[in-house]
Amino acid sequence: MEGKDSTQATPQPHTGRSQFIKELTPEHEKIIRQLPLLNLDSLQIPSPYVLDRAIDIDYQHSFVWEEKGELLGYILVYATPNHKKFHIYRQATSPFGRGKGIGTALAAHLAQTVAPDSHIYLYVWDKLISSIDFFRSKGFVIEDTIVYRKMKFHLMSVSARRLSETVASTKRRDVSQVEELSRVRHDVKKSLKVLFDMATMMSVDNFNKVVEDINRENTALLNTLNMYEDNVHLSHKVSLKDLLTERVIPFVEAVDSNCEVRLVLKSKIEPVDGTYMPFSRALINIVSNALDAIKSAGVRGLLTFELGQENDEVTLSITDNGMGIEEERLRKGADGFPLFVGKSTKGNGEGIGTRQIYTTFGADRIKVESQPGLFTRWTIRLRASHSREKALLTDLWTRYIRFIKSTQKIGLTPESSRSEISSFIWQLRQMEVFSFDLIYHFSRYNNIRDIFQSVLLYRFGSMSFDQLKEELRQCRIETPSIRSWLLGITRRISRNEAYLKQNVPFDEYRGVMFESYGQAIGRTMIFTLDPDSGNFFVTDRKLAEHLDFVPLLGRDKDDLLRGELIGDARNLSSPIYLGVWTVKDADDLNDKLKLIRKGAEQLLQMGLDREKRIAFYNTTYNTCDCEIDTLKTATIGELVTLEEGDFARFIRRADSEMSGLCFAT
Repeated sequence: MEGKDSTQATPQPHTGRSQFIKELTPEHEKIIRQLPLLNLDSLQIPSPYVLDRAIDIDYQHSFVWEEKGELLGYILVYATPNHKKFHIYRQATSPFGRGKGIGTALAAHLAQTVAPDSHIYLYVWDKLISSIDFFRSKGFVIEDTIVYRKMKFHLMSVSARRLSETVASTKRRDVSQVEELSRVRHDVKKSLKVLFDMATMMSVDNFNKVVEDINRENTALLNTLNMYEDNVHLSHKVSLKDLLTERVIPFVEAVDSNCEVRLVLKSKIEPVDGTYMPFSRALINIVSNALDAIKSAGVRGLLTFELGQENDEVTLSITDNGMGIEEERLRKGADGFPLFVGKSTKGNGEGIGTRQIYTTFGADRIKVESQPGLFTRWTIRLRASHSREKALLTDLWTRYIRFIKSTQKIGLTPESSRSEISSFIWQLRQMEVFSFDLIYHFSRYNNIRDIFQSVLLYRFGSMSFDQLKEELRQCRIETPSIRSWLLGITRRISRNEAYLKQNVPFDEYRGVMFESYGQAIGRTMIFTLDPDSGNFFVTDRKLAEHLDFVPLLGRDKDDLLRGELIGDARNLSSPIYLGVWTVKDADDLNDKLKLIRKGAEQLLQMGLDREKRIAFYNTTYNTCDCEIDTLKTATIGELVTLEEGDFARFIRRADSEMSGLCFAT
């Protein structure tokens, strides 16, 4: 039909993303109503018929984001009969999908499946500043303001063409792990602004609803931090009990409310070592397959979760009463996996879910039992996180003895070569990083920053060894040997540092000294840098703040730079962060950018590659209406040659809600 052709645009492919986007169905709506993290209160939103009474639900242009059986977001759209106007009535993203760009992807998909000149609009409460800013960033403009149920709403609109172009122009590029931290900071800051907006809207009439929304946003904030922690740490503690009650069981209730769920907790269960998001996804995959099997069997579903612990082993079993798995498919293949792994029973599936399960937990920790027509049981055995302590203590003892024996003598002479001196510096840094590991073991009962301050005072001559010994004696620790090891290694570090200070020219070796901190794999190292002299102090972020080093450098903090380093300083894909503490006004902002430029010059003189990227810290206290743009990066080479007239490239308007807010660092 000619009329239909004129209103439809050819859908554009979303590489790697369109596979998750599906048309919304009434069945999806039923599921959404049962998901508290997606279900929005319609009474809080102006009716879609306020602007046009001829409008109606358009399932063809309403979409859900369904990832491996789990709904993580949706957009509900109403349209006029001629498909020229599209009203986004509801749009929501699950906290467990936050950070994936789901909201933007759904809106972009809508824009690409309608005519380019179509009119897309929505209403946003004027108190939700963060939502207004989000839609403005996608090209929406405020056309009108209405009052609905004693609340003021902005009517925001955009053409489909404009929305598509804006999303395409702001597509996130791939970034390194360290650059991702800047994104995480931005997302956390955004969540805090949303929580601030929600607190503002709270009233007697909407209190219960707003509390639900605050809980949802708080879950999103924690999930953002969990996702980043998964990226920067190989392993951390995961509570299987919390995963079951907060993520897996609500998923079952949403997908099949008729399925009976039994949860058996045999005893107090300790956390296990693992990563939050992969564990969560693996358990969702197991349950999703179980629900499919129950549906195929045509029986009333029964899912039993049994969680227990014996000694250091935590065991989770998940049993369903579905159609089961044939015996021959349970046999293991040459790769050590059962034959059903990677083989989907769905017509269009690829078996990715079962591969992810085995990759996450490991084949040696999984046992699958099944009897066709009766049941399937997954049993997963994981080691409780505290079970690593004995192995860690053994490792600490071995490292301590190796360092003490290998450094009994200085080993350097006035005739030592640069290579020998560099090796000495790198070994010294290994000992310093080892001392950090020892300090961490005091964290259960003590403030490890206080302990590090005492160690620092001793290393730089402000505290005697006997005083340090007495300080540590008063610190409670379950393994007293660690106290002795810390004293021994700190004394050896202090001796070697004193030798370097007296016999090795700092300017000739400061590059080696700085780069040697790259051995602290998996840690975020902070440093305070004097941009004039090039002097600096570095430590693990968990042990100190940048300000702790200011007295040691003997200058005002506003004459210094604070920075951050993760991994090898020579790795071009991992930027170094630089920033300042305060910006008072526009002139001061200009001076601080000069200071950062000086810092880049010092890094270049240390021997770092000109192509090494520099990212920027948030300013701790900013009273200027502009700020350094923390989403921008530049190479060292670009910064050292940056003219003052080009400073504007790295300046943006300050967020008014957070302006003047002081962050401790």
